[in-house]
Amino acid sequence: MSVPLWIDCDPGQDDVVAIALAAYNPHIKLIGLSTVHGNSSLENTTRNALRFLTAINRMDVPVYPGSPMSLRGSTDDAPEVHGKTGLNGSNLLPEPRFKARSHEEFFPALKRAIEETNGELCIAAVAPLTNIALFFEKYPELRDRIRYLVIMGGGFNKFNRKGVAEFNIFVDSLAASEILSDKILAKHIILAPLDMTSQIRASVELQGKILGSPDEKSASNFRALMYQLVHSFYLRVKQRMGPDYVGPSVHDPPALASLLYFCGFDDDLDYKSFKGSVKVVVGGEKDGATILGTDKEITILTDLNRDRFWELILEAYQEADKKAFVNTIDRSKLIEENKP
Repeated sequence: MSVPLWIDCDPGQDDVVAIALAAYNPHIKLIGLSTVHGNSSLENTTRNALRFLTAINRMDVPVYPGSPMSLRGSTDDAPEVHGKTGLNGSNLLPEPRFKARSHEEFFPALKRAIEETNGELCIAAVAPLTNIALFFEKYPELRDRIRYLVIMGGGFNKFNRKGVAEFNIFVDSLAASEILSDKILAKHIILAPLDMTSQIRASVELQGKILGSPDEKSASNFRALMYQLVHSFYLRVKQRMGPDYVGPSVHDPPALASLLYFCGFDDDLDYKSFKGSVKVVVGGEKDGATILGTDKEITILTDLNRDRFWELILEAYQEADKKAFVNTIDRSKLIEENKP
């Protein structure tokens, strides 16, 4: 038994941690991956997905480019956090060895995945919700035919945009409003807000375990790649937050990992949650703000067993390290590929 999973993402250093977990956890069957504007342009996020799936030797996972802009026609990326390409920080990412599918294939492929899995498909939306809103607008009859829609987004006491909002919701507040206010989808939504995800940090000790060697030189290419990505992410955020910043927080992986708990594959994750409703402010000074309501509709995560969570990540990395395509390439050639 496994969780059939579709990931909608905007890679992103923390996105690729979530992708690695999905790609090499024995209880997850990664069916497809779609990309959207967000941490960087759609062109960059799609290329990042292709490069990373190439690196970990999961070129069997089809990648579908989605929307290049929000429902209101805007774009808002985060180069100060993720770098110009959205996945800066390492010169060990290979060039893609396979191509994305066409944009026109995306919705039919997701529709087919939902229908063929008979109500079992889970969707992890760890990016602005543009693709998800457009999809369920086109196929409203499929809203009640998924198992879970886990969303990384929103914040009630923690914010990272304009002091009132979380990035994924802020970037397309209209799409977020449509999804989070949908009474049918609400029954299936698991929301991982910034309040919870900001507590899940890759400490210096954990970064050492990710590297798995005394130094980068002696580590495998895959291990060095994952270490460099998370460490560069930490340095960028620390530069913005100040010298006392402890981190980095990883936002997308604990959202995705919740599916293992709620689908009954890992009780040790011990997620804490409550039921509530969420209103999204659209427009104005508080654009993208998420307001908590009392209707018991959406499952909202508050905490988890962090030790078990990191065990899962490291277990996935151990499996990925055995099969990673990036480990078959001489490091000097990888560095040469990454030259501007």
